[in-house]
Amino acid sequence: MLTLFKNVDVYAPEPLGRKDILISGERIVEIDEGIDESAVRSLNGDVFDLGESYAVPGFVDGHVHLIGGGGEGGFSTRTPEGSAQQFAEVGTTTVVGMLGTDGVTRDHASLLAKVRDFRNFGIDSYMLTGSYRYPLKTLTGDVMRDIVFIPEIIGVGEVAISDHRSSNLSSTELQRFAMDARVAGMLSGKAGVTVLHLGDGQEKLKPLYEAVADGTLNPRQIIPTHICRSEGLLNQGIDWVSNRGGYIDITANEYSTHLVLEDIYSKKIRFDRICVSSDGLGSLPRFDDEKNLVGIRSAPVDTLFKTFTTLVKDRGLPIHEALKPFTANPAAFYHLHRNGIGLLKRGGSANILFIDRDFQIVEVISSGRSTLENRG
Repeated sequence: MLTLFKNVDVYAPEPLGRKDILISGERIVEIDEGIDESAVRSLNGDVFDLGESYAVPGFVDGHVHLIGGGGEGGFSTRTPEGSAQQFAEVGTTTVVGMLGTDGVTRDHASLLAKVRDFRNFGIDSYMLTGSYRYPLKTLTGDVMRDIVFIPEIIGVGEVAISDHRSSNLSSTELQRFAMDARVAGMLSGKAGVTVLHLGDGQEKLKPLYEAVADGTLNPRQIIPTHICRSEGLLNQGIDWVSNRGGYIDITANEYSTHLVLEDIYSKKIRFDRICVSSDGLGSLPRFDDEKNLVGIRSAPVDTLFKTFTTLVKDRGLPIHEALKPFTANPAAFYHLHRNGIGLLKRGGSANILFIDRDFQIVEVISSGRSTLENRG
């Protein structure tokens, strides 16, 4: 099935100007000017003129809890699992799922089933093995076997450090399983990366610095998430990017994340190493000074698009720069750019978000499918 989108301003994320986009199945066939619509119609293809719209890569959400999270306040505080439709409607066409605090009543088998459910819908979906606590929970009994043999598993995480819910693992233990993940990635042609949950502990990123100190583990194999939890943690995260060449992941908050991103961009810190994720469907707990739970809610999944919109409309960042933390950067960290995810290019995945000049979503194409067709 051929589908042609005419007269859109394409950001890939770099600006390509006014183009037509032709897709076939799950792939982009061509991005060019003046693609012959009569030829497309002659092959029973569809043609849509979306003039005055922007075409950008579908968003890549690298940290989500597809089967829910939470549980820090007992069984009644477990957050519910989500649906592929929730993500597609807000422009997210690729997700990476993981377990959260609860690795006891939730497991990788259930997560894998949910990932495959998302794939059936048309969302590019992946997952991580491992767990908050150490020793790590796995599906096959071994981190390397999970990554090598399960197609959807591309790394390890989220593993908690510097947090009162963690196992206080040593930097040596961290280095060992992160290197196992890397080798498994080499064997299977995957990223083999590690995602680390950062809490409010005093050690902050110290375990990461120690784990890469001897030079055997590349800092680009590890990404610390929730890096904006405190100013001190963010400052160490900026150092991790600037002086170690690593990636950091910011949990999107529609009220403040745009300010952090604007500051990073204005200071000319490596913007290609900054990722933003939603932590969608996970828990957002609040603890008192004695670490007692005082409140909890489920993380929304729409914060990526909201933050991007605010960055452009209110803070004045160029569209192609504002897109990177939500598209190309997380795709590069997870090595998904090899499949054309997080980008718009000939032969790449047909994951396209169309937005109008007021930054309202016009259409979302995920794996070549219109998600509008699935709405009630």
